Amino acid sequence: TGHFTSMELGGRLIMLKQPCYVMFRELKSPLFNAVMLHQRQRHSEGTILQADMRGMLRALKKNKVVWYAPDQDFGRRTSVFAKFFGIKAATIPATARLAKMSGAAVVPYVPRRLPNGNYSIDIGPAWENYPIGDELADAQRVNDWVEAEIKKSPTQYLWVHRRFKTQPEGKGLFYKKN
Repeated sequence: TGHFTSMELGGRLIMLKQPCYVMFRELKSPLFNAVMLHQRQRHSEGTILQADMRGMLRALKKNKVVWYAPDQDFGRRTSVFAKFFGIKAATIPATARLAKMSGAAVVPYVPRRLPNGNYSIDIGPAWENYPIGDELADAQRVNDWVEAEIKKSPTQYLWVHRRFKTQPEGKGLFYKKN
C-alpha cells in the first residue's frame, strides 16, 4: 500500500484475516516509536525493521505476507528518480528487487474511509510481469499505481509524507526549510 491516512487501520483489518509481517521504521519521538512498535508487534506475525532487508527476504521466501509501503524517499543513494504526479521523486527500487529475489508476488491494496464512516479495503490482483528487470521502469510502475490510487481519494493520502524531499542533482529544494 501507499501512505494513506488509514494505512495503520487497513493493515490491522487485513491482519484479522491474514497474518502479516510488518515493516517498521524507527520514529524520532521515543514515546510515539514505542507505542507504534508495540501495536504493530502485538497484532502482526512479526515486525521487520526498515534496514533489515534480509529479514524481509527471509519472510517472503517462507511465503509469508509482508505489509509494506514503497512510496518512501530514503535519499539519493538508495533511490532512482521516477515520476510521481509529473515530478521526479526519489523512489526506492526495493519492491522489484525483493520480488525478484524471493519470487514473491506483489499484491497491492488500499484502505479507504467511506463517506458513511465505514472503511473498505481494495485488494488488487497480483501484478503480472513484475519486475521486468529495469529498476526505473519497475519503480515507475509502483509510483504510477500509488498515483492512480491517490487520484481516487486524494484527501486520504498522507500529504505531509514528504515524497519530494530528495531532488535530482542540480534541482533546488522542493520544500522550504523551517
